[in-house]
Amino acid sequence: MRLSENRKLAWVVLAVVAVGSVFGLGGGHLAWEQDKVLEMFYEGAETGTTRESMDAYLDRARECAQVMAGEARLRLGADDATAAKVDAAIANFGDDDTLDERYAAYTALQGLSDELYNRFFDGSVSEADRANFKRAYDDFWGADKFVRRDAYRAWARDYNDSLDGFPAGIVARLWGLDELNTFGA
Repeated sequence: MRLSENRKLAWVVLAVVAVGSVFGLGGGHLAWEQDKVLEMFYEGAETGTTRESMDAYLDRARECAQVMAGEARLRLGADDATAAKVDAAIANFGDDDTLDERYAAYTALQGLSDELYNRFFDGSVSEADRANFKRAYDDFWGADKFVRRDAYRAWARDYNDSLDGFPAGIVARLWGLDELNTFGA
């Protein structure tokens, strides 16, 4: 029996092939896109002779926050409450954490770094003792500038936009794909 002889069967086969390709191949493509965006987050893009990544910028910001907290404990007292808050935020900033957790910790560090700065410069700390703290503070906000300009943010936003609508939204849920954190983009 040929499909041309049984039109109902032909339509069923066509529907199965169409649905299978949309939901099967479409999900694979969305998963591939997500992997490319995450690769951009962790590996970055090559610019000239260096490779820069959002992950590296966040690690740099974390290191600067650790220096600021250490200087605050050293110069303002070992039990400084703001330094303890910075340490708590840094604990939620690891590479094993989700992007959402890292973003939440990063935004917490932004506010805490300014709070530490105000406490540090309001205190009776000598100008010479302020140098390391000021350098770490400036480096933290320097890393923030790179975070704000990183190409990952646009890639993640474009990926999230691709999940909107039909059938991509359904396919993404079937494949267990979620939107990516855009780090404020």
